[in-house]
Amino acid sequence: MTTQAQGNTQGNSQQEYRHRRPFEFERHFQTGIQLVLVGLLAWAGLKLVSLGEENAALQERITYQGEQIVSLRRDIREWSNLYVRKSEAEQRAEEVNSRLDALGERLSTLEEQSR
Repeated sequence: MTTQAQGNTQGNSQQEYRHRRPFEFERHFQTGIQLVLVGLLAWAGLKLVSLGEENAALQERITYQGEQIVSLRRDIREWSNLYVRKSEAEQRAEEVNSRLDALGERLSTLEEQSR
């Protein structure tokens, strides 16, 4: 080979190297992007699993609270026979007070008549 041919071969290999170099960078860049995407998918999957677990826990708590509400309503119905409502108690108190007033008037009348 002549010197010119050798120089031409070296020049070609340098040109090929320069020409290939952006493609290698692009390949590495694509690999990096793929790794980032896989990482994001993994993170999203883990987040989805944790959200599913939290959702199941909340469902369980809601079910438990629903049972508690049913139980409390049953207890209130049972207690309604034992306790009197405020309005009913006030009405009964007014009746008792009016009867006491009537008895007090009768007593006053009887005391005046006995004098």
